[in-house]
Amino acid sequence: MTNEETIPLKISPRAFSAFGADLVTNDNIAITELVKNSYDAFAYNVVVEFGEDEGGTYIKIIDDGLGMTRQVIKEVWAVLATKHKVKNPLIERDGKIRKVSGNKGLGRFSAAKLGNTMDIWTKSPDDGFLKIKINWKNLVDFDDLGECQITMEELNDTAIFQNPGTIIRIGDLNSIWGPEKILDTKDSLSRLIAPFKNIDNFTIQLRSSTIEGPVNITTPKFIEKPPYKITGNVDAIGTIHWEYTYSPTNINHHPKTKTGIIDWNEGKLGFTGYQEQLSLQECSDEIEYSCGPFSFEIRVWDLDVESRGEISAHYDIGKNDIRRALAQYKGLSIYRDNILVLPKSDASKDWLGIDLRRVSRIGKRISTNQIIGIVNINSKDNPELKDTTDREKLMDTKEYKEFTNLLGSVINQLENLRSLDKTRELETTSNGKKPLVNLFTSLSAERLVGRVQLAVEKGEDNKQILEYVNEFNNENRENIDDLQKRVTYYAQTASLGSVAIVILHELLNGMNAIKRFINRVEKTCSPLETKTHESLEDASESHARLVDLAQTFAPLARKDLHKSEYKCLLRETADKSIRLIRAGNNAQGVVINNYLPNNIHLPMHEGLLQTIFINLLDNACYWIHQNGQEKTIDITANITDDNQKIKIFISDTGVGVSEEDSECIFEAGETSKSQGFGMGLVIVTEILSNHGGKVGVLIPSLSSGATFEICMPLAKGDE
Repeated sequence: MTNEETIPLKISPRAFSAFGADLVTNDNIAITELVKNSYDAFAYNVVVEFGEDEGGTYIKIIDDGLGMTRQVIKEVWAVLATKHKVKNPLIERDGKIRKVSGNKGLGRFSAAKLGNTMDIWTKSPDDGFLKIKINWKNLVDFDDLGECQITMEELNDTAIFQNPGTIIRIGDLNSIWGPEKILDTKDSLSRLIAPFKNIDNFTIQLRSSTIEGPVNITTPKFIEKPPYKITGNVDAIGTIHWEYTYSPTNINHHPKTKTGIIDWNEGKLGFTGYQEQLSLQECSDEIEYSCGPFSFEIRVWDLDVESRGEISAHYDIGKNDIRRALAQYKGLSIYRDNILVLPKSDASKDWLGIDLRRVSRIGKRISTNQIIGIVNINSKDNPELKDTTDREKLMDTKEYKEFTNLLGSVINQLENLRSLDKTRELETTSNGKKPLVNLFTSLSAERLVGRVQLAVEKGEDNKQILEYVNEFNNENRENIDDLQKRVTYYAQTASLGSVAIVILHELLNGMNAIKRFINRVEKTCSPLETKTHESLEDASESHARLVDLAQTFAPLARKDLHKSEYKCLLRETADKSIRLIRAGNNAQGVVINNYLPNNIHLPMHEGLLQTIFINLLDNACYWIHQNGQEKTIDITANITDDNQKIKIFISDTGVGVSEEDSECIFEAGETSKSQGFGMGLVIVTEILSNHGGKVGVLIPSLSSGATFEICMPLAKGDE
């Protein structure tokens, strides 16, 4: 029998360093954590002061909160990783309730990151005036945690505190706090409270002799009115309900609003091509959403010279100040119960991966420096969205993946809607030039040369001229990035055609083997019992449909397709397209009525006509589900008076297409779908154009939704 002994667990005083100086990744996070503690003490006002006295340089956190009693100091403050805030998630003062922001019991150790000494003066309504002294460096020198002690004394002097509150003085600082570093702290504290939501009775002020002040942490006025904004919420089953507003700074434009929904099956796909997806099992239709409801608001600005000039003139703010103001809040921020969760530092400002996405969206991508966004979660509805210990990110759980993927779809939707509005503005101001052409034009340096020449004539200094050059360079960098993404996308599209040829070849080869097996089973195993015979018939029918599908579309890969003449039956081709559409999720519950006439031939390959129908019908099904009302598509047609052409109408009961959108939706890359590429209508347009036809949106519509009109010449002999 072995000797058994018990070994007590011990914690080294080095834990103080781990919880403070080593765990908190930067000084701004440390200060933010201490200010959050003031919020949790129901402070109305907090002052962060950088100064110097007889004891040397210091940082003070001064608040008028409820302070701490002797019991709280002994049983809560002096206890590592206490669960006090977990057990007491709400705090009351003057008849008001505030939900506390912390729950790990480690925030106060952030002070060890900032300096080696900490003095605390505190007074609560229920106790006297107390002072605590801590020297973090001395604590680390002990061998055992049990030897570590802090000193606390009761003071009679009430000069410091006549009312409840707390002052924390951190001395023997580990960093030099110059004006630039202090302004960085201002930017960090600016994010602490959600910028679009005022919290009653809580203000933050910054004081230092090295900066002009005091500085009140406030939001610039122009941030209240962004040109592009999407707001909304995700409900308990993962459906995104969004509202988009386009409100240019130019006072001649009136705000325009659109609304819609993105269901869980679409929203869970996230960023196309980049965002880490849920596993195939997690993404299946059977897996239900579990993250919980949350809300969002994302605001976006254009940062080109003209756009910043409009903001500058309208709000009387410098162009560089605009960039700096946006930099304070840039990116997407998560607030739990109105207090910042992410990001806590520059390293985590792109926690969603907005800037790191692969190129897949034809130049519509927005970057974090254009965005100020907030996502509101709460402890009750989103319990599995948990902070990591270092406060730099959220734990990588299934719920977190759901959360990030849904936000990726929201960003997609915003980018697509913004791109539609930018295209419309571009067409209005550039004499009908298409966006891609305009990108090449914008790369020209003629405008810069003219501007510099004028500046020289006016005698402007070199610094001002250099600013013009830098502005042009920044704008051109964005245009080059846009152009590169477009070219890359077209290359990807071309490569898809090559892949499709290989797939069709393999499909037909595979179908031959399957057919041989079906024939052999019928020949050698008959008679079959009833259920096996029915399964064999189903397999044979499926085989025939797949072969027919492959043979229909295989000729489209031929380079000389356009050199041959083809004819196809209109109604029969539409019926085949409807059967294909019904196999997808979009068509579920949608009634598609084919009222096309019989015996009408069109002069094109059947595969091309199916491509047209499939794109238009799939779009109609998608927008019908966004409307949530009657789900019907009617396909009708009229022969023109001269019997030379036919007009085909595809009418749906979806959300419809506005007159101002009716032109730009045919541009490459323009889409209102969160997961769309904006190429479907471009493909339809190109096919019809190559066959003497055209497509457009009928205004007014023949239905409660949208009506697309196709005009095609009839095949010879049908006139």
